[in-house]
Amino acid sequence: MRTIYFAAPLHDDEDQRRNEIVIASLRAQGYEVYAPQEHGKWEDLVSKLGGKDVTRRYLFNMDLHAMQRADCCVAYVDREKGPSEGMLWEMGYMSGCNKPVFLLNPDFKHGYNLMPEFGSMVFGSKDDLIQHLAEEDFV
Repeated sequence: MRTIYFAAPLHDDEDQRRNEIVIASLRAQGYEVYAPQEHGKWEDLVSKLGGKDVTRRYLFNMDLHAMQRADCCVAYVDREKGPSEGMLWEMGYMSGCNKPVFLLNPDFKHGYNLMPEFGSMVFGSKDDLIQHLAEEDFV
């Protein structure tokens, strides 16, 4: 089974709902998808792990390990204010590991600087991305 690291803004309910739709579509195609937004509630993790600094380091290490074992990255942004800093970092890390980065930017609403634009394959719809993943042997 191919593993996808899912990078996307996840800091508000609207972002998370949009992400869930794409994540569910990828899983329905048989992909294993690692999605940082599924870690759980921040407050619960801070309480369980014993503080903000410990929790931040724990999440960073968990996500880093997931990127290392993933076959590719699907990055998703669908809002006027653009991608998150974390998403851009994750895209860069995956690209630096010579793993394909697929950027889902519905209707190409947001322009990018050179690095994200040319360091990834850009797709304007979820269906086009899923079709490409099915046709391309990216492992």
